[in-house]
Amino acid sequence: MNTLPAVLATYRERGVLRRLATTPAHPAALLAAQLVLALAGILASALLLIVVARVAFGVPLPRHPLGFIVAFVLGTAALLALGLLVAAVARTTKAAQALAAPLFMVTMFFGGAYLPRFLLPDFVARIGDYTPPGVQALLDAWTGTSPQPLHLGIMAVIAVAAGAGAAKLFRWE
Repeated sequence: MNTLPAVLATYRERGVLRRLATTPAHPAALLAAQLVLALAGILASALLLIVVARVAFGVPLPRHPLGFIVAFVLGTAALLALGLLVAAVARTTKAAQALAAPLFMVTMFFGGAYLPRFLLPDFVARIGDYTPPGVQALLDAWTGTSPQPLHLGIMAVIAVAAGAGAAKLFRWE
């Protein structure tokens, strides 16, 4: 999420989006393409990390692989859609970075990326259950239980709502 807004804002500043506006491409198609490209890179990185952790350190694989994949894709899509929303409203690259960085940091804090979730106050950990990247859903799948449908549903709603908001607010210039 952190670099996606800056990339699109840079495209806007350098006139790339203005040139794309002359094509029959719909803004939603451009945003979806950026989302898919970022998601593919993140998925490849995660797969590499899992393989290296397994081979080098003997880390077990997720016990509920389908649940893990669904939670990972939904959490990542939600984060990236939030990034697209930031890119849609930011006029410059600096503005996109200034908006994305705190949003990313707050999301990661609630998700338990900076402090282990067991050290967080209970209400903060509960908020983190329902925010991207979906750490609780990922942990559930890794340890062998199915991710909670509510956790997955909320991440899907965030992804769809932020993506729709980005498509609505997007401007070529």
